Amino acid sequence: KYFFRNAMRFHPRCLYSFTFLRLKFFTSGVVVLSLYSLCTHGILVSQQDRTTMKSCAASAAVDARLRSSLLSLLSGDALASPTHWFYGGSSQVLSVYGGPITGFTAPVERLSGSIMGKSNVNGGGRGRFGKDPTTGKAIIGDVINHGKYKYWDPRESYHYHATLKAGENTLEGSLVRLLMRTVTNDGGEVSAPSFRAAYLKFMQTPDSHNDAYASTCHRMFFANYVRGKDAADCPDNDGHNVDTVDGLILPAVAAMAASASGVDLEESRRAATDIGRVTRRSKVLDRWASAWAALAHDALHSESDDAVLDAARKFTGDVGLRPPDPRRGADVAACYLTQSVPGLMNAVARWTPVEDVRGALLENSNAGGENVHRGALLGSVLGARDAPGGLELAEGLWNAEEILAEVDAFVQAVAERRNRLAVERGSDETV
Repeated sequence: KYFFRNAMRFHPRCLYSFTFLRLKFFTSGVVVLSLYSLCTHGILVSQQDRTTMKSCAASAAVDARLRSSLLSLLSGDALASPTHWFYGGSSQVLSVYGGPITGFTAPVERLSGSIMGKSNVNGGGRGRFGKDPTTGKAIIGDVINHGKYKYWDPRESYHYHATLKAGENTLEGSLVRLLMRTVTNDGGEVSAPSFRAAYLKFMQTPDSHNDAYASTCHRMFFANYVRGKDAADCPDNDGHNVDTVDGLILPAVAAMAASASGVDLEESRRAATDIGRVTRRSKVLDRWASAWAALAHDALHSESDDAVLDAARKFTGDVGLRPPDPRRGADVAACYLTQSVPGLMNAVARWTPVEDVRGALLENSNAGGENVHRGALLGSVLGARDAPGGLELAEGLWNAEEILAEVDAFVQAVAERRNRLAVERGSDETV
């Protein structure tokens, strides 16, 4: 099966001097061939043309990194879903699945020790299992996550992602795809109002996703929404389950989209925090998302892996964590930022320079704990540094062809916005 896709759209000045073709074909694996052809008019090339060609090559590299980053993010999410919140670590993985996770795997239906049955189906944190006596409805099952109410029954013990197929994304991964589609529809621009409107529709539409689980922030948001609050005022915080690592996923994607479109770092930071505020009210996450935007920028734009490691060290310093330690192995950690992110940054340091993004994400999957969202963020950084590796993972995702098309459309929209901004600046360079 052959896929031919343009990897980018060029600044007009690049059209005669630089052509880029990416040929992918899928057999038993994914093979990525990148062909760069520099075409000049005669022997002499002006300095301006040399600058333009160099700029085009840099833009092509950013686009390839962005594509791989997103695919690796989605892969990290899906690879870890079978072992999400396995606080028994690798021994629990071996016990439940009969061996380590070696690829995309469907979660088991039942999970001893699952606390989903203790969680509140009508709001944040833990709470009573039951429907509103007045309306006869619950937030889980009737307003969002349609048809998934039974999986939260405390008399049962369902896996958090019991309904997912092998390679299928969790709710947060599905929201990443929704954000990508929103950015694509908005011509490569990150818009919180657009995403909010899309989020409201997506979450309230039956079969928009297949996950049984929804985190506290989503349950609190829609508890407020059904009470009549304006959508902009629905993000909430229970002081415990909102300032968590999954709150960095959507901001990470927003930051990458903004950065790859050529805006400055401060605008990328604003894009990250604005998108985070669509679903959560958290000053803590505002600060962490802003710091993450700088790391995302370096992962996309730096030619040197050492620069990415420097950015990782700066990120940990900005949020008050110890520097990453590549000597520390994968750990079992909870979802809270100060527990989950140190292990994430250790993994970034341990696997950089990146030669095996798949191996890094499988290590994370077999570690257990809060590994789904940690895996997504890990994939977003490592995938940006290993474009072929990110693409190789994509074949195993559920609905892989549809996801690849969405990612390509997203990358194209962001590249076209970058070119529009370059023209507006009067620059000959594609930024």
